Amino acid sequence: MTRLIRTLSLTAAATAAIALALTGCSTQSGGSTDEASGEALRMGTQPWLGYGQWYVAEDQGFFEDRGVDVQLSSFNADSDVNAALAADRLDMANVGAQAALQFIEEGVDVSIVLMLDSATEADAILSTSGIDDVAGLKGKTVAFEKGATSEILIAEALEEAGLDFDDIEVVESSADKVTPMLLAGRVDAGVTYEPYISEALGSEAGAEAVVTAGEFPGLITDVLVVRNDVLDERPDEVRDVLAAWDDSVAYYESDTEAAQGIIAAGVGSDPADLETAFAGVHYYSLAENRDQLSGDYADETLPALAEVAQRIGLISGDVDATSAIRAEFLGE
Repeated sequence: MTRLIRTLSLTAAATAAIALALTGCSTQSGGSTDEASGEALRMGTQPWLGYGQWYVAEDQGFFEDRGVDVQLSSFNADSDVNAALAADRLDMANVGAQAALQFIEEGVDVSIVLMLDSATEADAILSTSGIDDVAGLKGKTVAFEKGATSEILIAEALEEAGLDFDDIEVVESSADKVTPMLLAGRVDAGVTYEPYISEALGSEAGAEAVVTAGEFPGLITDVLVVRNDVLDERPDEVRDVLAAWDDSVAYYESDTEAAQGIIAAGVGSDPADLETAFAGVHYYSLAENRDQLSGDYADETLPALAEVAQRIGLISGDVDATSAIRAEFLGE
């Protein structure tokens, strides 16, 4: 379950390389001749449970019920999703909110139309060294993946505590390696996500959560972005796609066990292995989206995320976060 923050380079050389790579990866991405027809809405996704309601929508026939044709194209890497969207091989994509801001800064003509999920307990700063608050990280070794959601979380936590990266000893590590390093005593703290959090907390090493993403509501958020030409030319279909998401969220709430089984199968995992991970993710209904995308998320959370992303170099200039949202497809 890769959760790399989506970075994007649109230099001529990079674009050429992306196009060449995509030409040879149609099997991986679910591409087909139908995908290029324009009849189906082409959606890029990944095996991350936060995007799982799309698997439910497909499995339960909610797209068909809404009269919309959606082709889910599954990618193994975030960069491949981003490249496909930038190259106009997708109509819409599931991405981290910070990736949406990167798209907009780089001139990819997309808008955020739906909040999908946010991490509450599924991302955390962990320690086995008796550190019980972020201030205690000063002078300590902290492992995390640079350019990833973990960097967003640690950056914001440090800022709130009056610290920055110069106050800790950064140890670069992929998220799956953080827990082994922490349990082996090679670092004082680490930033990771589920299922690695559960692995650490369930060990005999005395690991504890110093901070979870739930303390920064909306900071670690995934969104659906859609190309603006699609929004302008096929608005009713986009509304139907969002309605199918809402149908899936309602199904999840009414029969959680069955829905989690569908999602687990979609991401290639056993439901039991994702139990804690599911508990740490919140799926947003359309009613919540109507409230948030014209309220706190638009006015406070997304601009705050943009500030964090700019501070740590994920985006280089000012991005008008509010203008990135188009909420008119959410219904009433």
